Amino acid sequence: MNRGGGAATMRRMLSPSRMPPLLALAAVLVLSSCSVWGQEEEPEPPAPSAISPDSVVTCTESGDCGRAGTVRWSRPLEGDFYLERYEERAPLFKPAEQWLDPTYPFPGAVEDGGVLYLHAADTIIAVDAATAVTLWTQPMGFDVAELRMVGSILVVVASADWDDGHPLGFVDVGRDGAQVLESELPDDLRHGGVLASDDTHLVLRERLPYDSERDPRYVVVEAATGRLAWSARLDSASSHTWADGTLYLAHTPQDAPAYVTVVTGGEQTAQFDVPEQAGPDGEPWAVPGGPLLFDTPDCGPREDICRQERITAVDPADGQVLWTHSERGEVVSTTGGDEPRVVVHDQDGYRALDADTGQVLDQDGQVDGAALLDVYGAERQDLEGEAGALASDEYDLLPIRPTGPGVDAEPLEGLAAGAEHLTAYTDPDGAVVGVYVGCAPDGLRPPALDAPTGGVTCTAPRLFAVDY
Repeated sequence: MNRGGGAATMRRMLSPSRMPPLLALAAVLVLSSCSVWGQEEEPEPPAPSAISPDSVVTCTESGDCGRAGTVRWSRPLEGDFYLERYEERAPLFKPAEQWLDPTYPFPGAVEDGGVLYLHAADTIIAVDAATAVTLWTQPMGFDVAELRMVGSILVVVASADWDDGHPLGFVDVGRDGAQVLESELPDDLRHGGVLASDDTHLVLRERLPYDSERDPRYVVVEAATGRLAWSARLDSASSHTWADGTLYLAHTPQDAPAYVTVVTGGEQTAQFDVPEQAGPDGEPWAVPGGPLLFDTPDCGPREDICRQERITAVDPADGQVLWTHSERGEVVSTTGGDEPRVVVHDQDGYRALDADTGQVLDQDGQVDGAALLDVYGAERQDLEGEAGALASDEYDLLPIRPTGPGVDAEPLEGLAAGAEHLTAYTDPDGAVVGVYVGCAPDGLRPPALDAPTGGVTCTAPRLFAVDY
């Protein structure tokens, strides 16, 4: 689940005019031949939109706060960006570094306690989720690929190659500032990112060469200190979940029934088969203080291929079935506490269940929006080869459409070029707000040799929020 102006400094890449000769020639060829619109002259920049001002803008100025599709706030985004055009789909707003390095990380964000934590290049920027002003910035010393909240600790995953693994940063964050914590992870640990976490710990798995015959190390880290809780070599699993100090590893062998290994403190404490009701590919979900759940991830509300498979709850100690949901579907989120709940998406919509009994407690509009944040997003238009039939200004401004439970929003027409959804959060009144990056329409400039890339340059990159 997702948990607020100085600006971050982003690394700039060489412009084509400063590239080595072969790269400069490649840039020229791109500029002269790669447009899907052939020889069409680039039009004047489109009209400005609500995110065009080169300053912080909030909905209080227009009086439209809370209305679906309204810009809650907008602010400039530091760095060089361009618009990638495609023949089969809508354009995409990208960091300039991706022009030569497709693995370079895209900006991302998480929200917690009214603060939006944005990563851009090698810096974390804390933004007030209500006013969009910058609270503080924190350079990390490495390019950041992912953020994850583990309690009050922001876990920062680096973008790195195979040799370096994925270094982690641990930052104690809040509205008033950030403190980078020391990490005690093994120097030789190369991992593929965070597998699972709760409010105190996170789980990593060692990344081994493809030809290795060893079992990988599973490593559990205490987020508040960066210290190693335990490490053990275990059979590699296809999926994982973690709760109450216990790691559950789900295995799906080709020639045997699917099963779960239970590991506590680095020692295996139990093993049991996945119940038949969940099907062979059920994904495990651990409920703090409650059961272990299996959903049917390939059996969404419109799928008819799964016959009798159902969301199923078992005793996490021995795998005994506790209850079975009436429908197949997917688990969206779980919460522990005195009244543990699980939110599912089945053919009847979104429903909150009592995690101990499976009883339906809330349906659709009654379900807390904070429990559904992971399923809010946005979708871009699939053109199916029709891009060439559009004028470049029409194509560049193809709108993105907000999506989510109960969302029936119009596409965000004329608001941003290449917009990408980053995350969603709830405001103090419970309304869900989506966070995006994109280019203000009047900030688009045609390809040029003195630009940071050979694509359509964005001179007005923006971070903005829109009400669902």
